[in-house]
Amino acid sequence: MLNSKRIIYFFFILLVMSCEKESVSFKTERIKDYYPLKVGKYISYRLDSTVYLNLGTKKEVHSYLIQDKIDSIITDNLGRPSYKIKRTIRSTTDTTKWKDLMSYLVTFDSTRLELVQDNQRYLKMVEPISNGFSWKGNSYINTAGIPSIQYLADWKYTYENVRRPFTVNGISYTETVMVNQRNDTSGNAADKKFYFEINYSKEVYSKSIGLIFKDFLHEAWQPPNASSPGGYYESNSYGIRLTIIGHNF
Repeated sequence: MLNSKRIIYFFFILLVMSCEKESVSFKTERIKDYYPLKVGKYISYRLDSTVYLNLGTKKEVHSYLIQDKIDSIITDNLGRPSYKIKRTIRSTTDTTKWKDLMSYLVTFDSTRLELVQDNQRYLKMVEPISNGFSWKGNSYINTAGIPSIQYLADWKYTYENVRRPFTVNGISYTETVMVNQRNDTSGNAADKKFYFEINYSKEVYSKSIGLIFKDFLHEAWQPPNASSPGGYYESNSYGIRLTIIGHNF
């Protein structure tokens, strides 16, 4: 009888240990760790903006410094607590004159992070944070109803390099996650005799900090025609590269 009790106890201990091991193996990273939200938190970036001038016939990169600061907690149109983030901007040479540029809204809702900018809602992050996990990040955007943003349709966001280091401006951030959002090219960008379009976007988030790198480009080229002998870039073409240069957390 005593031996039977010992055997039962032994198997009970094995079962508990097995359950603990399984719970550890299925543990994933949390969004709140990679996108901490607290009023007063800010991150400063170098912004390299690709712009198209002279009716789309000339392409240039203009550089600025920007700062994204969590300004306040408000309620979104669904009644959820959300964080209002203000973006200010200045030139790369003048260290004093900051100007208000824009604001956007961030909402953490259970297992996903939503961002509303220019009246468009993006699903920036979704749990579980694991390599290869994907979701439709632009599913809330009515791309069919607005021709100028149709290029945002059907984007599949995918996690890569979870908990891997990423280097920005010579600084290595030890635990990061990359979100690949789009990498698609139609036509040949080197041959301007024909139409081409580039849609590329990825973001990198660092644990305890937030967004540390963003690279985005939407570029559509119309080849030469009677009204534009040299060809031109479509008016909704633009590019953004953000690289972190400082933060207060």
